[in-house]
Amino acid sequence: MLKLIICEFRKTKRKKLFYTAFLTTFIMPVMYTLILADRSLDNMMGVIRQENGFLVLIPLSVIVAANLFFEEQDHDTLKNLMCVPVTKGRLASAKIFVLLIFNVCYELTGAVTAVLLAALSGASMDGLGMQLLLTAGTGILLWAAEMPCLLLVVWCNKSYIISVIIAFAYTMAGYITHISDAFLRVPLGPNAATLLPVPMIFRWLYQFISIEDAEETLRTFYEGFRPYFVSTPAVFAVLMAEAAICMLLLTRVYQKQEI
Repeated sequence: MLKLIICEFRKTKRKKLFYTAFLTTFIMPVMYTLILADRSLDNMMGVIRQENGFLVLIPLSVIVAANLFFEEQDHDTLKNLMCVPVTKGRLASAKIFVLLIFNVCYELTGAVTAVLLAALSGASMDGLGMQLLLTAGTGILLWAAEMPCLLLVVWCNKSYIISVIIAFAYTMAGYITHISDAFLRVPLGPNAATLLPVPMIFRWLYQFISIEDAEETLRTFYEGFRPYFVSTPAVFAVLMAEAAICMLLLTRVYQKQEI
């Protein structure tokens, strides 16, 4: 499996899409440095985890994954791989783990950029270790959140245009639900709000936002939202279980598709 993952990474060296997608991690922190009045470490890292992660990374990762999964079909090399022999199940798993590494590296690279920009602005670096851990954890959870969308993309097995449409529709649906009380102010349990990845991640992240210097309105919101926070073990347990199910289904769908 490790050799397959290394081979998949080596193939990315000739993919302009991969490099272009990765470079977008610098856009949000630079943009928000220009428009944010308070360039504190907490605010800058929040941009990386939320705007950079939920609005940019999710659709980009799905598009990159579609490129990884459809590459052999596009170049008619899948039959050669089957003769090595490499099973389609192991090949699919390698591609999924490449996507995981891409997500974590994307988030951490954005985090380093945000830290440098915050430091240049004179912001305090207190809590830097926790911020980096939260950002790495967010990268893993975003990877898990992408699995249902990737499953749909592989199942459709259509053109890249369809993959792009599915990715952005999934991103917008997830981002819209995270501002709805119907999906946020719901106790953890066997309900739709618990099963939806994006609202679950936000319910986990919100508890780490500093409200010491926040306005009264914002402070009241977070105090009222406190009973619906999700613990770290809970969010990882739910999303990793969903990701495992999606990976199993995705692998089976990929195996049954004609070569």
